[in-house]
Parts: sequence; C-alpha cells; structure tokens
Amino acid sequence: MDMDCLFSSYLLGCVVSFSVAGMGLFDSVNYSMGITATGGFSTHNTSMAYFHSPTLEYIGAFFCFASGVNFTLLYMSVTKLNIKSLLPMLNLFFYSLLVAGSTAFIAWQLIDKKIIMPSNTPLEVVFFRLFLFITTTGLFSDDAAKWPHITWVVLAFCMFFGACSGSTSGGIKCIRGVMITKVISNQFKQILHPNAVLPLKVDGANVEIRQRVTLFSLSCHIFNAHSNQLLLCSLLWE
Repeated sequence: MDMDCLFSSYLLGCVVSFSVAGMGLFDSVNYSMGITATGGFSTHNTSMAYFHSPTLEYIGAFFCFASGVNFTLLYMSVTKLNIKSLLPMLNLFFYSLLVAGSTAFIAWQLIDKKIIMPSNTPLEVVFFRLFLFITTTGLFSDDAAKWPHITWVVLAFCMFFGACSGSTSGGIKCIRGVMITKVISNQFKQILHPNAVLPLKVDGANVEIRQRVTLFSLSCHIFNAHSNQLLLCSLLWE
C-alpha cells in the first residue's frame, strides 16, 4: 500500500461516512476534500451549520482529528498493521492531550455559563469547533464569539500550536510544543542543579543547544505577533 492509496482510502471513508449520515454526494465529496486536507472549503454560506446534524458534526470532528495526525506515522502504522506504534510518539501524545484538555475545559465553561445544557443541547459543537480551530480547518457550526472570553484564549492556544508535524494543519505544530515544554522544564531543573548537563531528547533524538534557542526565540516572536493580531481583531470587533 503506497501513500496515495492510503490517502484515497481515507478520503473515500470520509465521503462514505457523510453520505450514510444523510449528506448528498456532491456535498460529501466537497466537505471530505476540505476536511481531509484541513482546508475547509464549504459549498454553503453557513458551512456545516447548514445541515443541522449532530451526526455529521461528529463525523467531521473525527476526520478533522485524524487529519491532524502525522500522515507518515499513520502510513507506517497502517502498512505494518501496528497502530500501537503511534502511542509512544510525543507528537501525537501532546496533540491528544491538548485536544482532550481543551475540549473538557471549554465544555465545562459552556455548561457552567448555561450557554449549552448537557440535557438538551448536544456537545458535538464543542468537539467540532475545537478540532476545526486546532487543525485550522475553515469550517464552522456555531458562533464562538458568543462563548465566554476565557474560551477564546484556549482556542487561540490551539490555533497557535496546531496539530502534529507532518500534517497539513497550521500553527507551529505540536512537536515544537513538546520541545518548548522540555526547554522550560530543563531551565527550572538547571536552577536547582546549576552544574547539571541536561540533554533535550524528543522521541530519542537529541536537540542541540542552537536549535533550542532558535526554536524558543522564534516561538516567542510568533506568539507575540499572534496575540497582537487577536487583540487588534477584538478591538475592531468592538
């Protein structure tokens, strides 16, 4: 099985899933291409909200999440029939942890503020919206501007980090998030143990000092620019 065959099968699976859930063939093909490529092309002005279907949103959320996984790792695990080989990858672990933590926090905020009620309003909006943000897929099913302001910060962090490296999503990628976390952790350890030599390894590969400094400096500049842009947008929105 080559890469093209795997991606075609993945795309076909998305098309079939949407079709079975009630979406027309034309829309299924277009939305599937937009989601699997994390591009987000829509055939309707109201995007996924046009269908008013929780099932379609759950399907879209699943394929959005899968599209954010490192496609090379996914390909190797499928061809070797060993999905467990993905589990030790820090890239995927950080991505999954970021998704799970952000989803739980935003859902709690929306329920606490009575914006959604678990008894009568589905939570697929949270899943779908978050996966669209973290993979920078340009679809929508709800107006996030109506959510509590603290959730905007969480969504901004998700957009900043993005999904896994090796995917077509935006952001600096989760692997760099892992490296930044390890750099900060090593700095705190260095304070306690000034003479310690603390290597930085990601999935067994050593990261040189020069690369660490470049990564941290560049990430700070990108985050600063990202924050200023969001602040400007919020001022213009007001």
